[in-house]
Formats: sequence, C-alpha cells, structure tokens
Amino acid sequence: MRNLNHYIIDIQALLRKTMSHRRLTVLVGALLCCATMMAQISNVHGTISDDMGPLTGATVVELDASGRIINSAVSDINGNFSMQVKSQKNKIQFSFVGMKKQTMPIDRTEYKIMLKTENEIKEVTVTARRRTSGNNLAIPDREISYASQSLNMKDLAGLGVTSIDEALQGRIAGLDIIANSGDLGSGSNLRLRGASSLSSLTDSNPLIVINGNIRNVDMSDFDLAGANNEKFAELLNINPEDIASINVLKDAAATAVYGSQGGNGVIEITTKRGAMGKPRVSYSLKLTGTHQPKGYALLNGDDYTMMLKESYFNPTQSDSRSQNIREINYDPSFSEYEQYNNNTDWRDAVTQNGLRQNHYVSVTGGGEKASFRIGLGYDHETGTMIMQKLNRFSTRVALDYYVSERIKISTNFSMTYTKNDMNYNNLLDIAMKKMPNMSIYEQDPVTGQNTDRYYEMLQSASSVFDNDQKKLVNPVASAHLAKKGRSTYDLNPELIINYHLLGMDEDHTQLNYMGSVYISAFNQYDNSFYPSELTTVAWNNGVNIASSGSSKSFGLNTKHTFTFIPHFNNKDHSLMMMGRFELNTGSSNGQSNGSKLLPGGSFTSPDAGGINTGLSSWYNEWRSMFFTYSAHYAYKSRYMFDFSLRADGTSKFGPSKRWAYFPAVSLRWNIVDEPFMKVFRDHGLSMLSLRPSWGRVGVQPNQDYLYVRKFGTGSRYLDMSSMLPQNIRLTDLRMQNNTSYNLGVDVGLWDDRFTVTFEAYRTTITDMLLSNYRIPSSTGFATLAYRNNGKMRNTGWEFHINTNKLFKAGKFTFDMNANFGNNRNELLEMDDYMLNSLNSTFNYNNGQYLQRVQLHNPFGAIYGFRYKGVYQYNYDTFKNMSDDERAAFLAAGKTAPVAFNAAGKLILDADGNPIQMRYNYNNEGTGKNYPFVGGDAIYEDVNHDGNIDALDIVYLGSSLPKLTGGFGFTFSYNAWRLTTQFTYRYGNKILNMARLNAEAMTGNYNQSQAVNYRWRKEGDVTTIPRAMYGSDSNYNSLVSDRFVEDGSYLRMSYAQLSYSLSRKQLKDIGLNRIAFYASINNPFVITKYSGVDPDIVQGGYAPAVDNSQTPRSRSVTLGITVDF
Repeated sequence: MRNLNHYIIDIQALLRKTMSHRRLTVLVGALLCCATMMAQISNVHGTISDDMGPLTGATVVELDASGRIINSAVSDINGNFSMQVKSQKNKIQFSFVGMKKQTMPIDRTEYKIMLKTENEIKEVTVTARRRTSGNNLAIPDREISYASQSLNMKDLAGLGVTSIDEALQGRIAGLDIIANSGDLGSGSNLRLRGASSLSSLTDSNPLIVINGNIRNVDMSDFDLAGANNEKFAELLNINPEDIASINVLKDAAATAVYGSQGGNGVIEITTKRGAMGKPRVSYSLKLTGTHQPKGYALLNGDDYTMMLKESYFNPTQSDSRSQNIREINYDPSFSEYEQYNNNTDWRDAVTQNGLRQNHYVSVTGGGEKASFRIGLGYDHETGTMIMQKLNRFSTRVALDYYVSERIKISTNFSMTYTKNDMNYNNLLDIAMKKMPNMSIYEQDPVTGQNTDRYYEMLQSASSVFDNDQKKLVNPVASAHLAKKGRSTYDLNPELIINYHLLGMDEDHTQLNYMGSVYISAFNQYDNSFYPSELTTVAWNNGVNIASSGSSKSFGLNTKHTFTFIPHFNNKDHSLMMMGRFELNTGSSNGQSNGSKLLPGGSFTSPDAGGINTGLSSWYNEWRSMFFTYSAHYAYKSRYMFDFSLRADGTSKFGPSKRWAYFPAVSLRWNIVDEPFMKVFRDHGLSMLSLRPSWGRVGVQPNQDYLYVRKFGTGSRYLDMSSMLPQNIRLTDLRMQNNTSYNLGVDVGLWDDRFTVTFEAYRTTITDMLLSNYRIPSSTGFATLAYRNNGKMRNTGWEFHINTNKLFKAGKFTFDMNANFGNNRNELLEMDDYMLNSLNSTFNYNNGQYLQRVQLHNPFGAIYGFRYKGVYQYNYDTFKNMSDDERAAFLAAGKTAPVAFNAAGKLILDADGNPIQMRYNYNNEGTGKNYPFVGGDAIYEDVNHDGNIDALDIVYLGSSLPKLTGGFGFTFSYNAWRLTTQFTYRYGNKILNMARLNAEAMTGNYNQSQAVNYRWRKEGDVTTIPRAMYGSDSNYNSLVSDRFVEDGSYLRMSYAQLSYSLSRKQLKDIGLNRIAFYASINNPFVITKYSGVDPDIVQGGYAPAVDNSQTPRSRSVTLGITVDF
C-alpha cells in the first residue's frame, strides 16, 4: 500500500512537472511570436538576373498602396542588391530595361529574381490587344474601323535617307510621292488618294502631325520655296533616327478628328521616347556616296557647229548667214578664237559625285520615377550639282516623370537648324543648252591655256545669240561666284500632363485627362548675291544684285482632352469616349529688300550701298478653335461602331462663316469571330472583317484677312498720293468640304502572318476655293479674287499585303510587302467663265502645249498633234511624177507633203495637181501659211482638209497614273538581313519639253546627239526633221506624241544588307550591340521614258512637264550603329 501511494505521488509529481513544462512551452512560444511580430522586416537583399546571367543596374523599389516610391536601390555588377524597407504592407518591384516588371509582397528578407523579356510576354498575352497610338482614342488594332496603314521604322533602320518621305515611297497604298528634283532640300510632292484641291489658296499635301501636334506656322505670304518645299521642311526637320512609327490616315472617318486640317489625309509621326534603366548610349554613322544619272548624250563642239551651220543654211539655201557668225567658224583671226574652239561638256562640268554624312547619338535611361531620351543628329551633304551643300543639326529631348501611378508629366523639346547653300541658277538646264564649243575659262589668246577667269559671252558677240546664248550665264561661274543661301531655325517645346482621375486599369471605370501646351517657332533667312563677273552688260543695266529676306512665325497650341472608359461587368461590352478642346493662336511677319550696283568684292548684302530695288514687309495673325467628340463602342470585339464630330472655328473667314462641322461614322464587323466561321478559323483564317465608313472633312485657305477690305496706293492726283480699294470683301467665303465613302475588307491568315487589306473609296470635293470668279463690272472689279465654286470627285481602290515571318525554316525567315493603288479624278461642276479662263488658246507656235480643263474629265490632260515621222521627199518631186510613178511611190511607203482624204486617196486641185500640205492655212489671225516640204515633220491631218491647224489637236493622254504602288522582300538568316523595296507607276504620260528643246534645232541651244540622225537630203529615212534656224521658219517641234512619252516605270528604291553582333558576342568588350549596314538607293529604273528620270511632278490643272530639272541621285551607303 505504501508502494502504491509512492507511485501515485510520483505520477502526480510528474504530471505537475509536465503541466509546468507545457505552460512554459506555450509561454515561450507566445513570447517568441510577439517578438517576431514586433521585429518586422526592415531590410531585404538578393540577386536579380535574366537568362544570360546577373543584371547590372536593375532597379528595386518599395511602393506604397498609391504607387508612390518609398525606397529604391540598384543592383551591382553581380546582380546583388540590398535595400531598407519601411513597411511590410508595401510591395517590392523589380525592373530592368527591356524586361517585364515583377511586383511582389514584402514577406521575406531574401529574393532571387529572374526577369523575362517584354517581347516574350507580348507574344503570349499582349499582341491581341495592341492598340493604336496617335491623336485619337487608343483603340485595339482589331477594332479599328477606318482606313489607315502603319509603318514601323525598325524596318528602315540604317537606310541612307535624309528625310522620311524618301523611305515612304512605295510603302503606303494610295500615297503617291514624287521628288521635285535632285537638288538638296528640294523636297517631294505628296498626294494621298489623288488631288483634293485645285486652288492656290490650299495645299494638296497630306497634313504632317508629330506626336499629335501640327506645325502651326504660317508661310502664306513668304513663299520663296513653294508649298512643296514647305511641306518637305516639316519632314526635313524630323531626323529619321528619332522616328518610332508612322501611321497614315486615309479616309474621312480617320481624319475627321482633324477637321478642316485633315482634308488631304494625315501622316501621323510618333517619335521615340526613353526607357527606364541605367543610361544607354547609341551612336550611328552613315556615309553615303551619291551619283547623278546622265540622261541622253549631247553634241560636242564640232557636231554642234556643223548642225548650227546647217540650220542657218536650210531656210535660205545660202551659206552667207552662217559665214558671218564668227563664233562657229573657227577663224584664227577672230579675237575670241580661243574661246570658241573647244569641246566642253558643260553637264559634266556642273555635276559631281556627292557625299553625305549622317551622325546620330542618343542617350536613354531613367529610374522608376522618370525616363528620358536625348537625340542629337548632324548631317552634312554635298549635292551632285557643284557647290550645293546642306547642313542640318537636330536635337530632340523627351522626358517622362511619374509623380505617382496616376500622374505623369512629359516634356518634349526639338530644335532643328538647317543651312542650305543652293545654286542661284538652274545649272543643269543651262548646261544642257550652253554652246559646247565655248570654253569655261577665259583662254590665253597666244597659248590657248585656261586662265583663272571665267568666260562669259560678250555682248558684242554676233546678234544671232541675243535671245539665247547671251542670256545663258556660265553655269560653272554661277556656281562659284553667285550666292544663294537659306537658313532655318525650328523650335518646338511642349509640356504634357496625364492624370488618371478615375481607375487605373480595365477592371475599373476610367476617366483620364491630358493637357498640353505646344509652341512652334520657325525662322527663315534668305540671302542672294549675283556679281558683275557673271554678266557683260553695261554697269547701269544692273549688276552686283543682292537680296535678302526673313520670315518669323510663332504659334501656340493648347489642348485639353478627357477620355472616359466605363467598366462593364459584362465583358462583352466596351465603350470609350473622348472630348477635346483645342486652341491655336499665332502670328507671322517678314520683310525683304533688294539692291543693285553694289560696290562688289566682299559687299554682298543689299544693305551695303547701291540702289534699292524694293522693300516689302508683311504681318499676319490668326486664331482657330476646335471642339472634338469621339466615341468607340465594341460588342464582343466583333461588332464595332465609331462616331466623331469636330467643330472648327477660324479667323480666316468672315464672322458668319467661321464655323464648320465635320462628322464621321464608321463600322466594323469581324466576321471571323462568328460561330459559323469556326471551320475557317480551324484552317488558318485569323481575320476577316468588313469596314464601311462615311465622313466629311474640310480644307482651310493658307491666307489671312480674306474677308477684309484692302487698300493700296494708286496714281497721283493733283500731285498727291491716292488710295484705292484693291479687292471686294469676301465675307461669304467658307471652307472647302471633302465628303468620303470608304469600304474596307481585312483578311488575315495563320495568326496574321499573312494579311491583306482592300479599300474602295469615293471622295467628293465641294465648295472649292477657286480664283477669278466673273462678276458684273459695275462693281468696279471684273472678278472676285476667290469664290467657293466647283465640284470634283476622286474614286479609286487600294490593295496592300503584309507578312510577319511568313516563311520560317530554322534560322531563316522570309517576308514581303506589296501595295497597289488606283485613283481616278473627275471634274463634275464649275462655273463656265472660270472653266474657260483655265483653258489656253493655241497660238500656233513651236513648243506650246494646251491646258484643257473639261467637265467629266481628269486633270493633267495633254493635248497635241499626232506625229507620223518626216517627209522624205519634197512636194515638187512628187508633183512632177506620173500617175504610175506616184502609185509606186506611195505603195513603197515613201512620203511627201501631199494631202489625202478620209479614204486615203490623194486630194487634187482643179488642175489635177496634188494639194500640198500646209500649216495653219486659214491663218485665223496668226499670219501663218507655211507649206510643208521634204525634211519637215509629218502630223496627222485628222479632218483631212490638207491643213494642219488647231482642229487636228487631239487628246494624247493624262499625267495621272492608272496604278501606283510598290513591293519589297525581306530575307533574314540569324543575324543577317537583306531588305529590298521597289516602286512603280503605270499609265501616266509626261510631256518631255527637255527633249523637245534638245531636238528642235530652231535656235542656238545645244542639242541631243539624236539630231545627228536628222534629215539632210531627199530620200533620207529618219524620225528627226531637218535643222531650221528661226522660230517661224518651220513647225517641226510642235507639241505632239513625239514628245509625249509613257512615264511608267519600275524603280528599285533600295536594297539593304545588315548584320548585327549580339550582346553575348560583345560581352567581353562591354557593348550591347553592333550593327553594320550596306545599302544602295535608286540603283536602276526600268522605263520607256527617254528622259533622265520619270519622276516628274504634276500639279493643279497642268500636265507633268520635264524641264531638265536635276534628277534623283543614285547612292551607296555604308553604316554602323553601336549600342554601348
């Protein structure tokens, strides 16, 4: 019993001890838990890497609930980081340039982070929701209902171009780009879906928009370069290296948000911005050699003088006239003999191989709260014409600062300075006409050696040269002695604030605000000087001529945009709306002056003395206001509806006509998403959509104060100055309207690796701003300066193909692009007087071409005679034949200047003699009654009356092409890439006036070597008529289909080969990438056109005319880009 009690006592003691230990354990655990809770995480550390190893410079930040940055750190060279944290309630975020951010809770002290590239993530999750960027709503690509086409500048990396218009040629369907000439800074003529205006008050080039901003610069009253060059200046002021992407808006539904500014289409340019991470530096260098194609060969000095003697002999059949022209007779006794016994190639003397250098440096980087990008570019180019130089310095700075997740402040600043040293004269045109037996330099009369003085034809030279060679300056001397320069400064600062007022993502209702202030300041300075050494006229006739001019323009634009995106619990619905208020205000001013009889030497400014030849100045001020509403609705991303309305007000019109309204509606049906299309989706169809749209946009005039009365000085009255009105107030003038219908079809195959888009459109232009409207003379004026009148229509279709890794085999990929565009222009209505005033009257002279504008016909029409060759025999030779001899003569295909009726039978007079063909037999007040003879041109006698006159003029074609476009191919293998691009035009006609002048043989201009095959004697079979000096001695160079040529062509725009060294290959030397480029631009053109280049601009009503402008250069570029 005692033992039992003992065991019981021990068990109780053990239980008490055990219970005590349990309580102690619980107590200790509770204390440890409290200690842990009280000692929160205050420091974190770890490593950050990617698939290539540790990341240096990766950013680590602590974010609070509102997205503000509390603490931050950067990883070291081994990817290690350490950072203090303030609260475990916050989150930690890891980021690196080009990598997907990772955000995690602060629940540990050590992190091992593996970042993935953004590209990998995009391929998996983001591509389908890619949205458009621009000045409208950010709509997903597959929901866009208007007509547009985009181009990523990555496809053009390393290409040797100075402005983006060169790279766009042939890439955008419906965008027709023609270079004005090959001169530096000459620019291009851009037409999107045909000409949308015919007035000098309006510009037909598309609107250029950069980062949502329009250059608010008014140059209407200081048009030294022409509208095309002004548009080119907008493109020249953007360094291609700064551009990220280009989006071209084509139909009115797309451009309606630009209202009266978007009537000609819109080219939206988006520039590059910074990326977060450590600063990264990139440098690129491109060296380009340029060469000018020669075109047709010209006569040398010997052939020229022989041709000239023959042209003087033929009209009178006498050598007496040519024997008195000492400049072509190689007479050693002639005091100027050494100056006129040469074989000078003037064209070779004024052309050269050009060189272009493009240097560009960019720095980009930033932290979690800010990112920046700075770009600096310097371009230096010597043209293919001697003494042409173009220098450009450009800089563009972009800064994004994130105040919080809701607020971002952005600033943009760009500045471009250009200095263009141009030729005073058209050197190539002069070189094509200058007599080749004349020397460039004055030659020593004894030794015949060149001196250091340029030679100019003396005014005492033979009088036959008064109207041609004496007026042609020595082009080499002009290039070196005459001065013509232009400098421009273009500054564009901008401040933007983005504020997410409500919501931050698609799971919440969003209300966003964007406000911006944009300033555009543009200054232009022009100076020229023409020295006395270039003329041999008397001093008092005006030598040492100088002029200068300047213009300054300032514009201020403010925009306030609200975007509302409601959240729907039913994800099938999506809606976004935008409201915008925009205000533009600006002013421009300019002045110019000129003088003559300057002292010479270094005095080249008009302010340096001499006689003043004119002073002028001007000032403009304008203001415009825009209200825009835009809405986009989508159901299941299958049915889309878009609506926009813009109200435009401008001070350019009278008080009652200042406002205009521009609505637009567009729809899209993604047919591919319908359930009944599943079988097609399963077999590779990724997109099939239908896009109808309608919209109206406008066009503003480029002049101010049209609605006010203007006064000027008149004749003196009672020895006092008088003032009189110069115009009638145009208070009823209003904006031009362009109404457009568009139907688009999109097709995509194999996850959009192959896409096809077809567009058909019709645009009707009404209320065109036309000039010289006839009014009753009782008003004191014969015409109104401008009036809304006329209607025009453009109809056409476009077709473009793009691929994305269409064919892939291992490391090899193949892609292509192609586009086709057709546009037909038709004039529907116009006042009879205005229509007739546009049509010229035939004056029966050589080289005259008619301008004919007719209802229900396109512009650019060319009219002339049909050319049938050269008469082989004289009239008398045929007349004196017997009937049998005549029959045999005609059966053999021989020709003589005799008339035939419609049945092809000879027309005989009352005596049985054949009627001799004549030119302008009826005279019609011109006094011409020229009988054709052997060696003269044969023109078709359309009405078979034996007379060639205006009734025989026929339609020879249109300068508007039937088809335009381009295509290209891209081949990639590993780090190698070969890209080619071709451009074509088909069905357009060109009036080759350069060839007409070079084959006329009616004056003293140099001629083409084709005239060596001219008619010289009876029986010669040739297409070149005889040489005949005198403008009315013959009519062998009338405008005819001999000089109206097919301008169709296929041009290789460029071919580029590139190779890139990757980061892995360059890791040891600390570089990220090196890329090498080699390209050729414009290496060849396949065409039937006999001129130097078939890129000839057609503008307004007139046809495309080749007047020996400088052709486009061919170039070779070598380039390198290094990313540090």
